[in-house]
Amino acid sequence: MFREATGMDSNLTPEDFDWLRKIRAAADARRGSPPVPEDVAGKLVAFGFVESAALGGFTVTELGRGALLEQDMRDAEDR
Repeated sequence: MFREATGMDSNLTPEDFDWLRKIRAAADARRGSPPVPEDVAGKLVAFGFVESAALGGFTVTELGRGALLEQDMRDAEDR
């Protein structure tokens, strides 16, 4: 899904997906997002996986949630 939307999934590292998971977990717990390194935040925004939120944080978009689901499924296949 997100691979077709972006065409650039190979540019994301496992660390980028870890940060995306941290942002999602914070949102799910109704907490502010953790401070995200600028380079990671730039990539996640460029891919459309997160949007800027109030107070300088981020929220995960539907595209970002789909990307995490796909990544989790790929990770499960690799085990």
